[in-house]
Amino acid sequence: MNTSRNCLLALAALAALSCADEPVNSTGDEGIETTIALSLTAAPESPGLAGTRALPDPLDVDEGTDLDYIVKDFWLLQFNENGQRVGSPRYYTMPTMTSTTAVAVILPPVNETYKGVLIANTHSESFGTTLGTVTTLAGLETVYKRIWNLEDMYNATNTPPDLLMNGTVNVTSATTSLSCTLYRNVAKFTLTLNNTATSGVTITSVQVRNVPDRLFYFDRWFDGDAPPSPSATQSGLLDLPADEFELLPGSIVKTLRYYLPRNRQGTTGASTEAGKNVGAPTRATYIEIMAVTAGEIADGGGKPLRYRFYLGANMKNDFNIEPNFHYTLPVVFTTAGDVEQDNRVENLGQVQLAGANSYIINPLPGAVQTTYGVPVDRINKFWNSPDGKITGNVLADDIPWVAEVIWQDKADPLIQFCEASGVPSGDRYAGTGDSFFHFSPAGPTASGNVLIGVRKEDATEYLWSWHLWITGYNPDAVASAWQDDVYAYAVPGGAVHRYSGTTWSTNYADKFIMDRNLGAASGARTDGLTKTSGLYYQFGRKDPFPAASVYLYDVTGAALPRYHANGDCISRVIGETTLKISVQRPSTFYATGVDWIQNNPYYNNSWNNPGWYTSVPKAGKSLFDPCPPGWKVPPVQGTWETFVLAGTTPNAVGYPGVGAEFYMGGAGTGETAFYPLSGSRTATQGITHEVGVVGPYWSAKGLDTWGGYVLTVVPSSVNPWYFSARSNGLSVRCIQE
Repeated sequence: MNTSRNCLLALAALAALSCADEPVNSTGDEGIETTIALSLTAAPESPGLAGTRALPDPLDVDEGTDLDYIVKDFWLLQFNENGQRVGSPRYYTMPTMTSTTAVAVILPPVNETYKGVLIANTHSESFGTTLGTVTTLAGLETVYKRIWNLEDMYNATNTPPDLLMNGTVNVTSATTSLSCTLYRNVAKFTLTLNNTATSGVTITSVQVRNVPDRLFYFDRWFDGDAPPSPSATQSGLLDLPADEFELLPGSIVKTLRYYLPRNRQGTTGASTEAGKNVGAPTRATYIEIMAVTAGEIADGGGKPLRYRFYLGANMKNDFNIEPNFHYTLPVVFTTAGDVEQDNRVENLGQVQLAGANSYIINPLPGAVQTTYGVPVDRINKFWNSPDGKITGNVLADDIPWVAEVIWQDKADPLIQFCEASGVPSGDRYAGTGDSFFHFSPAGPTASGNVLIGVRKEDATEYLWSWHLWITGYNPDAVASAWQDDVYAYAVPGGAVHRYSGTTWSTNYADKFIMDRNLGAASGARTDGLTKTSGLYYQFGRKDPFPAASVYLYDVTGAALPRYHANGDCISRVIGETTLKISVQRPSTFYATGVDWIQNNPYYNNSWNNPGWYTSVPKAGKSLFDPCPPGWKVPPVQGTWETFVLAGTTPNAVGYPGVGAEFYMGGAGTGETAFYPLSGSRTATQGITHEVGVVGPYWSAKGLDTWGGYVLTVVPSSVNPWYFSARSNGLSVRCIQE
């Protein structure tokens, strides 16, 4: 696969202003207000690749490149040398190309210079309400338009649609004429895909990812300086919806066009195109192209490939996107690419997962999905232990077993069992020995939680079980180490966080914590408790429990029986059990009021010791830890020591009935992390309790023979060092190992 470098084509729009004859009135210390006749022209756009992307077709955007282009309306604001606004924001419209408009300009006192700011094409006189609250130049730099999709990058409701523009001009007491250059608030990006007859792949989708979610109205500073890219505290990131299509080998070239806000992420030390993705800035914008290899799955074809290209001034080490530039990326597919030599290419056909009890599974955009293999060797490791009490391997080479769905929290299919080749294998997977079971996500829109169990073919009790978290969230994709004063780091589908405090600097240096609860669909407060609460866990157990109100289904989508008066699909037993029985019955909740394990010898080991049954504890992730590979239950109860609601500047904002957003850098400092009031499954009955009232979160540290340390959140207070009975079902938020 060959690529050429990005081209930067500067787009300039010139506005010429002429002076009026006489002043209007005096404004005292602010200077003198006068009128100036204003006429506008625009230079044509520099040549670039023509975009053919429908927005939607046949809609097209007036970018100010036509010879008869005119700015339709604009706002004019002025600021003195101290950055304070002088006068009021003024709104002007330009009805025709040949018209002139008299604008009010305040001339400053002698030897002073006023800064003038023009914001063009808002098409809204009511925008003055927002500008009226802006009293400083620094305040104007924070006014933005929220971006949710591609159409928000331009004025979609205008006819024809056009682009926001802005510019600056200096005004002195001697000013008799003004010349102001207007710049577009967005960059233009043109992607061309040439899939040659020899490529061996079919391109299926394109998606622009890591796009800043705010378009700032004033994006052009004075004296030629460009503003820095919005920081994580000023702007979040979003992924534009994927463009899905089928571009076969030998097809005609396909061209797509996008508009993008400023995202200046600097440069790295990379020296080759193939190595640009290594160490890419975590907030840099990139293009994700999905493709499928030719042929049938059984013949080694039909496997998904992913290509990632970061935008910037070049294709080697620059990650800066500047408004008013046109970036072009022609990508020529001559082969499928070399996954060993080119960091931009990734083969997603088969993934053998590392040993864990839970896995984050990201569906791909197209119909063809990755085949995942889950190792079942934990079965022999446990059953050949003092708790399993079986000498030798319970799964010998000739012992047949099956993997099946115990429950899933959506009626729609979430997974498809399949052979290692990807060929579907039905509603269960049949295997032998200490090997793998295989599955694929059911499709690009699959999202939810699945509990899978493995049992001997002729038995009913399970030998082990695994939680599959089907989600678009990928916390493993964080691309940078800690940065000063940055606490949120963008990843696909969300973010990962780090907190301030001595626990983090000593125990968790350069580690991250997820932005959401284990099993949750979202980490955003605005998505409500249903999506943010996630799953519940008894202390030391690896298997999740949903809320009692959640309906559960089998692999076919049939609803599971509801056992209790409140409609709970989970079996609840009042009384203790053994570690062995809890493994055999992963969907049974044992409610005792204290510890769920009878005569528990592992009260401080089960989540915080890889050799849980040894007499001498060893630090590390346990065989029973419920978090995905590379993540674990926070081992230190001081993980949340920064979350204290005290002092004149609160460290959190509480939302009654929903949760709290905590400042991760200390009181009023840094971005915020949302912790929902997810409630619990009670230690005495196992029922869902106090949802919307309290949010308790396990650490992996045991308190004594009956309890463990937790973070407890209520809207008005927080206790990072609280405790709870081990048989309570509480939320978990995973931290990096």
